[in-house]
Amino acid sequence: MKKRRLLTILFIAIIFIVTGCEKKVKIVKSETSLVTYEDYSNGLVSLKIPKGWKVDVAPTDYIHYSFKVYNPSNKDYMFLFGLKQEGFLKSEKARSTYAKYYPKAIFSKLAAIDPQTTESFYKVWNKNAKLSNSTELKTEYFPYFSDFNVIENLGKTNIGGDILRATFKNDSNESMQGLFTATVKSVGSYYINTDIKNIFSSKVDVSPLNVYNIILMTTPDSDFNNWQKILDYCISTIEFSDNFIKGFNNQETTLINTIKANQKIYDSISDMIMDSWQKRNNSYDIISGKQSDATLGYERVYDTETGDVYKAYNGFTDDYQGNRYKSITDDMYTKSISGYIEK
Repeated sequence: MKKRRLLTILFIAIIFIVTGCEKKVKIVKSETSLVTYEDYSNGLVSLKIPKGWKVDVAPTDYIHYSFKVYNPSNKDYMFLFGLKQEGFLKSEKARSTYAKYYPKAIFSKLAAIDPQTTESFYKVWNKNAKLSNSTELKTEYFPYFSDFNVIENLGKTNIGGDILRATFKNDSNESMQGLFTATVKSVGSYYINTDIKNIFSSKVDVSPLNVYNIILMTTPDSDFNNWQKILDYCISTIEFSDNFIKGFNNQETTLINTIKANQKIYDSISDMIMDSWQKRNNSYDIISGKQSDATLGYERVYDTETGDVYKAYNGFTDDYQGNRYKSITDDMYTKSISGYIEK
């Protein structure tokens, strides 16, 4: 009897050593893992947004319809959509020439897009946003992107615009990150002479540019990996109502036909954004992730059973006794975190 009891105790001890030595850790779920969605509709456009977020619609017409979705607690978490912006010229020479004869015209005030690329459009975004906010919208609707720097061009959408991964500084000079796309199109060419004596060498093209399907999403730099998928999902749910189609000015035949042909066009664009994002170069994620962790006092570990990545307090791996949680490899910096491990 004693021998059997001794064997039972020994067996329990072995089980404890093998399976019970894992130190229980305190995990707090990340904000993104707790996100739920709610439906937004104003009769013209509908989409899903994170619960508690707000939608601002710019006071414009159907052609230039634009809205911004953001976290009211921190407006750096946001995405913006715009059907069309116009009033741009192809070069600074064309803009200054136009300004000489028509100084009050919008073409003379908005910064030129030169060359005619998505990146050039966002490089002059601040100047044009300031003008639009102050003279047309009378609000601070458009955000500002200081020190805009493209990390990587991820390719094109199915309607032609580049998908850019970029960093910038917000109004508080804090590091931000985002994905940006827009399609810049010329409506043709119209040359005028700026010097009668040199007709052939002084021609300048003053035909305007239009920019279509402006889509951008931003968060603080260290948090973008966690929120990108959520923001992309919201964009995929954008749909325009029949009332919007009826109210749309038929001057924009190409744009309205695109919307009519496929109400799910933004679902397709978001798929391309997500696909490009997943194929991105991960060197920036690794460097910025390590810098962020060092600054904020974290070390990253992953759950070997679930694959979830956590930010743990600095020193966790020294304190922890067990095999379930291990330090991440560099490639895991591309993954969003599922939560935090606290003391």
